Amino acid sequence: MTQPALKGLLGNERGDLLDTLYDAPQDPDAWPRFLAQAVQATRSRSARMLVLDRRAQTVLSSIKHNIGDSDHQAYVDHYVNACPWRPELQDKPAGQLYSTFLDFSCRQKAFYSTEFYNDWARQQDIHHGVCGTVWQDEDHTVQLLIQRTRQQGHYTREETEQINELVLHVRRAVRLQTQFTAMDQQRQALQQTLDIQAQPFALLDAQGTIIHISQEAEQLAATHPRMSIKQRRLTLQDPRQQNEWLQLLTQVTHPNPALRGSGGVIAIPLNGTLMTRCLISPLSPGAAPTRFNTQQAPLAITYFQDPLSDIDIDLTSLMQLFELSEAEARVAAGIAQGLSPQQIADSHFLSVHTVRTQLKSTFQKTATMRQAELAKLVLTSPAARRWRRPPLTLSCSA
Repeated sequence: MTQPALKGLLGNERGDLLDTLYDAPQDPDAWPRFLAQAVQATRSRSARMLVLDRRAQTVLSSIKHNIGDSDHQAYVDHYVNACPWRPELQDKPAGQLYSTFLDFSCRQKAFYSTEFYNDWARQQDIHHGVCGTVWQDEDHTVQLLIQRTRQQGHYTREETEQINELVLHVRRAVRLQTQFTAMDQQRQALQQTLDIQAQPFALLDAQGTIIHISQEAEQLAATHPRMSIKQRRLTLQDPRQQNEWLQLLTQVTHPNPALRGSGGVIAIPLNGTLMTRCLISPLSPGAAPTRFNTQQAPLAITYFQDPLSDIDIDLTSLMQLFELSEAEARVAAGIAQGLSPQQIADSHFLSVHTVRTQLKSTFQKTATMRQAELAKLVLTSPAARRWRRPPLTLSCSA
């Protein structure tokens, strides 16, 4: 074995690096300090750490060291996917970094002819790097990239192996941060039950004007690609869904209580796989809490089921609140979470006939008649608790 190639990864400097890493799970601002120390220890020019989606195509958040803000933004917006090593990187095993000079099919001469080098890396004097996926879960891919100039030379096999001894600790630190963050969110959720303030909702009059909207619902609408609030009215991008929304609103606000409908659910696409479910229900005049300070009584309430939220429904609480059997409570919880009787049957290895029988008895015990009414009852009961899964970030300023 030759002499250690990177003395900065040994002794006290290595200890300082590890101390910073294990501070990071509870102090996200320690991540940029780690990058700075890693650049110095590896005799490098710059470093980046990217939180991407699971498929590693879109940067969700990032941190960097020794790269200008505008240059880094250009990288995040475009050049991240122009990098000649990125397609091949997706096929390489996660958990370690790879030398761009030794471990990729794009040789150095070919690299110098790419858009990535000529339009971005050349002005940074970036010629070499080590890069790889250090963490993946069901939502995120985290990649670490460290770069050198031409004068500093490429990362040798020995140097790459030494850096990879550090990557094990990077993985542990990211895993700890995800665990600490999830625990903190769950702890906060357990401190409050799901009431009208916690659940994203809007109160409307018979004309569809929003009388009051919760902060959570307003934020949801502001970031939704197919839903918006314009002039105090909810607008759906799909004309057919907009028409369905207006028809349900007309039904639940009918002036004759005998003809008033119980409402329904509209599933609004969020992306290719997720749906935002919009539950529309009647609200009797005078039922709105006085804290809304409105002179005109709202006649409809709309709940929004955020697909990025986790709704925990305590079956024991449901059983106690409405005198349900365990089987009936499971059905009620499934309906509240947007599942169909068939989906509930499939998830519990039952026949759909059995689930429909349990649903019928649940209607009787809860004094409801339709699935929309039952869902509203469960979601606004103390048995339901909601928390939003936080995105993974590596810096408070990201």
